[in-house]
Amino acid sequence: MISIVLAGCTQEEHQTTQESLSNIEASVETPEPTGKPLNDLANQQFSVQTDQISEADYETIKSFGKAFVDLYTGAVAEQETVSFDNYIANENLLHFTNKMLELEQRQELKGGIGVIFGLNNEFQQAEIEKLDDNLYRLNLAFSNQGSGMSCQLLVQADQKSLNIVDLYFGNKDGVDTTVTGHPAARKLDHPELWNDQVWVDSVMEKLEEYDLPSS
Repeated sequence: MISIVLAGCTQEEHQTTQESLSNIEASVETPEPTGKPLNDLANQQFSVQTDQISEADYETIKSFGKAFVDLYTGAVAEQETVSFDNYIANENLLHFTNKMLELEQRQELKGGIGVIFGLNNEFQQAEIEKLDDNLYRLNLAFSNQGSGMSCQLLVQADQKSLNIVDLYFGNKDGVDTTVTGHPAARKLDHPELWNDQVWVDSVMEKLEEYDLPSS
């Protein structure tokens, strides 16, 4: 919930603030609730005001990132197949994310994950870094039942829709840590990474070889 203190504000400032909030609300399209939280998250659409992201879109970016994290971690916990199509456009990254979800669900069933996944995460203050025009890195720290985690997302706008072009949870012994690199070496700053076929082939090969830890 966003609280606004109006005391001392001029009528013009108040009107500008209200218009900004209206823009934020209009940039998140939430379909009619289905009664299934994961489906509702999957069906949300997030858009920005122009063809490129600007500081005016920061709250939308944060909502976008938090929704993705809740969708992914909720799907792990509930052993559900979900669609990330409204979050990821790159086919290689989409395939990787789907496969990572599948493997971490299997890991969860065997009790091999050292963190607690769930749908209703508690988020700390989000950090947004501008790397280039229309390229931003979102850092999200969150927890579930006291289990702390983090997620980094590289975000762009494509035809006014927000789009994840790279992502990294980096949990110890997590799938992405094992197959894409240690947190100290894994940098999210290359928007074309998942179009690099050498990189993609290497990651997919490691996915195929990924061995789930024994319970």
